[in-house]
Amino acid sequence: MRYLENLDWPMVLLSAVAYYAIGAIWYTVLFGKYWAKANKVDPNDKSGMMQTMIIGFILTLVICITIGLQINAIAGCKTWFCFFQRSYLLIAGLIIGFVGTALNYQKRPLGLWFVDIGYHLVGALVACLILAKWGQGY
Repeated sequence: MRYLENLDWPMVLLSAVAYYAIGAIWYTVLFGKYWAKANKVDPNDKSGMMQTMIIGFILTLVICITIGLQINAIAGCKTWFCFFQRSYLLIAGLIIGFVGTALNYQKRPLGLWFVDIGYHLVGALVACLILAKWGQGY
């Protein structure tokens, strides 16, 4: 639990809000129509949307907590770029592996891979930058 105490919680929350805001733009303005069509989602069906959004934010917060823990775990690295580089490369590899595996077994179209993995790569990049620059809690 000591590791959680060392997190800069305001920066973790800020990184989660930024990551989630990127998702709002990504899945509406940029790729919303394609994503809905590829997932066979009716864009007019708003049932259960509030619960989905709340769970989505909680999961995004979990991702940002994990990124913060990763950054703090490499405390021997004294520059923020070093933190960002080491953290982001690890997180990016996990994103590609986890999201790609899920999409592969769900037999989703390749275009959806680029949309979903791309979103997480951009969101994690922003979260790593925020947490590496301002959220070092060691």
